[in-house]
Amino acid sequence: MKETSIGDSETALAKSSGVSEISPGLLAELFESLEEAVLVADRNRRLVYVNLAAERLFGYRKDELYGKETKVLYADEGDFSEQGRKRFNAASNIATENFRVVYRRSDGEQFLGMTTGSAMRSADGAVTGFIGVVRPAHSADRSLDALQRVHTITSDINMTHNQKISSLMRVVLNHFGLEIAILSRIIENDYIVEDCVDLIGDLKPLTKFEVSGTYCSHTLNADKTVGFHYVGKSEIRNHPCYKNFQLESYIGAPVKLNGDIYGTINFSSPSPVEPFNKDDHILVELVSDAISYLLYKKMADEELEALARVDELTGLPNRRATLERLNQLIDQSNRFTKDLSVLSIDIDHFKKINDKWGHAAGDRALVEFGQVVSGLGRKTDFCGRIGGEEFVFVLSGADSGTAQALGDKLRHLLAATPVDLNGGESISLSVSAGVAMLENGESVESLLARADDAMYRAKQQGRDRVCQ
Repeated sequence: MKETSIGDSETALAKSSGVSEISPGLLAELFESLEEAVLVADRNRRLVYVNLAAERLFGYRKDELYGKETKVLYADEGDFSEQGRKRFNAASNIATENFRVVYRRSDGEQFLGMTTGSAMRSADGAVTGFIGVVRPAHSADRSLDALQRVHTITSDINMTHNQKISSLMRVVLNHFGLEIAILSRIIENDYIVEDCVDLIGDLKPLTKFEVSGTYCSHTLNADKTVGFHYVGKSEIRNHPCYKNFQLESYIGAPVKLNGDIYGTINFSSPSPVEPFNKDDHILVELVSDAISYLLYKKMADEELEALARVDELTGLPNRRATLERLNQLIDQSNRFTKDLSVLSIDIDHFKKINDKWGHAAGDRALVEFGQVVSGLGRKTDFCGRIGGEEFVFVLSGADSGTAQALGDKLRHLLAATPVDLNGGESISLSVSAGVAMLENGESVESLLARADDAMYRAKQQGRDRVCQ
């Protein structure tokens, strides 16, 4: 077989014409007998020549490709654009080099191609077109490409944890040519679909199965990555999952948090695939580790976010969380013409507690108030600390009379719950509270201002009371 490098072809083309024309006859003479797919495009990246190997690899006839942009061969239009920026442009100075791209055949099947490409130049150095030599990637090449994609995803600071998990599942699906990816949560014998990518379209998050009815039972029992490339011809062909869903291929790994089983990450398809090799198992294990870390980070971030919204001393929602939630409830009430009332609450004589018994005693008083008020109202009601000894109790779906009754109940509970202070002394807290019921179209600022006005009237009338 005649061996011809890309560099040789550039020289031959330049010598043949000295102008910016690409000779199909010369290209056929150079490349028709090569086993690798050869594609040549003009300066606008429109195909002017493909050899027989390219027809076989991509599944197109030559006359179906000539005049078409090379974009038709890329699985991802973004890769087409990226290659145009990097090397396939008239200003490119990049020498011949190798790169990996996911291509698409005429039937829609995708494959990873190892590509050698560069610009072609005339004798005066002007770009006349572009040439690429493509061969399907071997297993090791595909694994390396998948690992690089995993690294790109996990290191992307602009993606959320959930977006990264979904993207990682898609990488592995594409790598194996499978159709279903599941991140499961295992709770006792329940297998819960926490997240999924289903190219078939049947599966939804929160779907629940028995663990024993899934292939993941083998993964969990082995405590490592387990794969079956053709279940119907394997030792688990009588498994309930095969009988119920006819999934022919599966590979999955445990997902652990702090050493304990969280669930599994698994990939499957109704079609059999090539036998899974050692590199495939390593890839799934690495993705499992990456997802375990993302889940840990997600939970840690959620805990920090929750702490940032809680008053450290009383355990009640802080000012920020209280106002955000109140705004949401006001919006709902305005849209659905639903009652909403608030109590503006101030602990009576709180400064005297601090002055007489010290700030530690004042803190104990606030803690006791938080415990008492947390047990009041319905699940939909809540009390938040606005600042100092000031609180707001929010009652969604309640009128002013209900709020008045809750305020009086709070007064009685506080009177019956002494607060222990320094030296064995104790006091009972009292509060002044003002009630305001949401008016149609009213803002949070207006509602709270009316509740505050009512609370100040309670103070002026002698404290330890609720006013409207």
